[in-house]
Amino acid sequence: MSLRITLSATTPPGFRVDASALLPASLAAMSHAEIERIVLPAGNDTCRVGDLFDVSRREDAAGSAAPHDDATLVIEHAAPWLDRVGARMTQGHLVVHGSTGDYSGFQMAGGVLDIDGNAGHGTACEMRGGRLTVHGHSGDFAAGAQAGNMEGMSGGTLTIHGNTGARLADRMRRGLVLVGGNAGDFAASRLVAGTIGIAGQLGAHYAYGMRRGTLLLTRRPMQLPPTFTEGGRGFDVFWALLVRSLAGEIAPFSQWRTASLPARYAGDLAVDGRGEILLVN
Repeated sequence: MSLRITLSATTPPGFRVDASALLPASLAAMSHAEIERIVLPAGNDTCRVGDLFDVSRREDAAGSAAPHDDATLVIEHAAPWLDRVGARMTQGHLVVHGSTGDYSGFQMAGGVLDIDGNAGHGTACEMRGGRLTVHGHSGDFAAGAQAGNMEGMSGGTLTIHGNTGARLADRMRRGLVLVGGNAGDFAASRLVAGTIGIAGQLGAHYAYGMRRGTLLLTRRPMQLPPTFTEGGRGFDVFWALLVRSLAGEIAPFSQWRTASLPARYAGDLAVDGRGEILLVN
């Protein structure tokens, strides 16, 4: 049984709204009226879904009445006043037509979140699993940690087709992050583990305090960090497996089947780091 729920934003409310309750699996178990009565936090106040959205619910009658694990939720005319879209999502498919506010995909653990516009700060913050795609740009602290926390993204795949802000993947410890555009200052800072690919230009202080993990670069930076040293051979098998795993991702990362072995730089030696920067020719 397939289910598609559509929420079409009407008049902008004039304040920010926490949309973390709008998850495909949760809404699949509700009737049309129950969805409209959902209460959403909005600063120091609250509002109902029916006050902000026109709700439609379309269900395919074919098949059995099994739980809607594959339910699809579509948010039309989304705007940056919608925060925490897809937060703590575990299953289903959430499609956003428009842009979102801060903390999209916060602590997301499964499912698919697709944003065809821009996303605010904290995108995929502390993400644990699933796939999150931003077709536009994202703000600061994507795939990072909440203020005061020690671990950023720890699983899943984040793909940003455009540019991203500062502190990309700060304290990340597992997962895959791919950026088709530029990244701001302190990209891959304090990286514990995981793989980050950046196709565009880098800001200052990238790979600062990097302990482990891999940073893939398609453009040679103006200057390599002084705490990284050139060297490292014998990673042919690792490179072949990595290229194969990126085959279905965004360009240019999906186009490296014939790429020669990249130049490798190890560091950050200031923290006895065992990370690596791979510069693809």
